[in-house]
Amino acid sequence: MDFNSLPEQSRVLLDRFKCLLPRRLEVDCILKTLPHRKMGGKVLLDIGMPSPVMSALMRENGGAWASLARSPENAAEASEFLGVEVACLGADGGVPFEQHSFDVVVVSLGMLIAMEDPEFFIKECHRVLKASGELIISTQYKKSFSIVNLLRRRAAGGRDALIARAYTERGLFGLLKNGFDVMAEDFYSGFFVELVRIREYSLTMAGVDEAELCKDLGWRYKLAEQLDFFTFWAKGFVILVHAQRHQWRERTVPVLADGRKIQEAVLTHG
Repeated sequence: MDFNSLPEQSRVLLDRFKCLLPRRLEVDCILKTLPHRKMGGKVLLDIGMPSPVMSALMRENGGAWASLARSPENAAEASEFLGVEVACLGADGGVPFEQHSFDVVVVSLGMLIAMEDPEFFIKECHRVLKASGELIISTQYKKSFSIVNLLRRRAAGGRDALIARAYTERGLFGLLKNGFDVMAEDFYSGFFVELVRIREYSLTMAGVDEAELCKDLGWRYKLAEQLDFFTFWAKGFVILVHAQRHQWRERTVPVLADGRKIQEAVLTHG
């Protein structure tokens, strides 16, 4: 895609993508996991990208891509920007493609924690992947004894809000283990960037549109990125996992005394 000759509305989307730093950090982390030299001839699916610019940048990496959007509005926006039809992910996490359709499935930040049944969604990703397929998935990461946990809960306002949900490494790997072997992990969104991202969530929930978000957050993200330079040694607050598909093997899931599965216990609310 020639980003220099975009129509006005598409340029607006590009400018907003550049402004909202977590989207850039996410796609950069994904592209590090998708080396260009290995994409030729592969069929790939991205799920839930918050900006169609992210989908376009991944397409620049090679391969034949399809996209699934979070909502009909996102699907219409992505279809216009990409020039191809973009469908929606099923409301229950169902992936509307045939079995063994893809070599790689990429799941955006926020999708896993939004699922009422995350195990079903992971099964769906497994179903549409080829036998040797790969899954790349990002989700919020919970660090032990971090002030970010408290701030996420505060932003949630006592509700079961997505910003308060996060996975530990053990919990995420436990969710994947029936159908995937984790090959690598990476982290992004440092402490200061995460603080601004929590503010972004709060403003979005208050009904602030993306144009206003960029005005409020653009300079904050720039400053946060500079400050996080001094914490480069610490893990970020978003984890990206790269996993290899294997045959699905159902395993007995231990149940706690209160009736919750282990996955439900490690999918924490702060």
